[in-house]
Amino acid sequence: MGDPERFGAYVVHERLGAGGMADVHRAEHVAKDGTRRVVALKRLRKAAAQDKELRTWFAREAKLSRYLTHANIAETYEHGNIHGIYFIAMELVVGPTLKLLVEQVARTVNTLPIPITLNIASQMCEALDHAHTRHDERGRHLHIVHRDVCPANTILRRDGVVKVIDFGLAKVKGVDEDTGRGKLKGKFNYIAPEYLDGNAFDARADLWALGVVMYELLTSRRLFDAPENFQTITRVRKLPIPRPSRANPIVSPELDDIVMTALERDPGRRWQTAAMLRDALRGRMVQRGDPADDRHVAEWVQWVYDLKPGTEASGMAQLRRITAPHAAIPEPAPKPRAPTSRFARLKSRLFGSDD
Repeated sequence: MGDPERFGAYVVHERLGAGGMADVHRAEHVAKDGTRRVVALKRLRKAAAQDKELRTWFAREAKLSRYLTHANIAETYEHGNIHGIYFIAMELVVGPTLKLLVEQVARTVNTLPIPITLNIASQMCEALDHAHTRHDERGRHLHIVHRDVCPANTILRRDGVVKVIDFGLAKVKGVDEDTGRGKLKGKFNYIAPEYLDGNAFDARADLWALGVVMYELLTSRRLFDAPENFQTITRVRKLPIPRPSRANPIVSPELDDIVMTALERDPGRRWQTAAMLRDALRGRMVQRGDPADDRHVAEWVQWVYDLKPGTEASGMAQLRRITAPHAAIPEPAPKPRAPTSRFARLKSRLFGSDD
């Protein structure tokens, strides 16, 4: 292997992923004092940089990051242009995407336990609520809409903290209403019907996408996926949406209702804010009485990744073992000792007791 690539103050290592216009690598930022910080380095490809619209989208993602400082959103450290290459240095989140997690669960224990799903979905709500309610320096509401909420853009960090990533397609009021008119942004499986139809849309479009994600977490099945984009779009518009309990009978009617409200095709009948959906999910946690916190989620995910495909195991049973309170085990009462001879006492000191 050759020497790592140098890019300004960054030492660039392996590629982590690639999108339509940029590549992401693991990299190290080397400060002047020699200290290093590992980052995810996103760089706009040279060919994409020739397209003014793509260059604008990339620059907007970088600038938008200053408004998004939240535990459930990947942090942006720096952005700029080095030798004509636009870049964003972001927090490197180590852990599986929800897409990879659902695939692993489907290969092993079939579906995620409901407490795990409730935890993950409520953390995603926290991230979206933060973005949807941001204001600029003058106090003006930005009306940020992510537009690409999906399992591939959600990472579950090793400590169980959810990180929503890739605000590159985010819509901001007053900035890009006319940019790329007629072009759909995002993954068709998760795009809200009003956006597909070319109508005005707002933050409730992200809640539709989160509804699709919740359905897939609960069932390990894709809701609208089809071989061709046109078929997928048709399904999003017209497919009768089954309640999650049809595919996973342990889903309660109350949780069914939460998900189906997020999947209302009429935005006016949908959850109106991410905070409302979060509160509904938390209320369901309380009603169930078996919540999973971030540490429980982390331990369970590690367990399911240690399983081999085809292993006979119950995901919910394992979660119960993880979340069960560990009662203190009382020390056994000391055994009464029978009188011993001087020889027996010497033997015990030399060789140990047979008890």
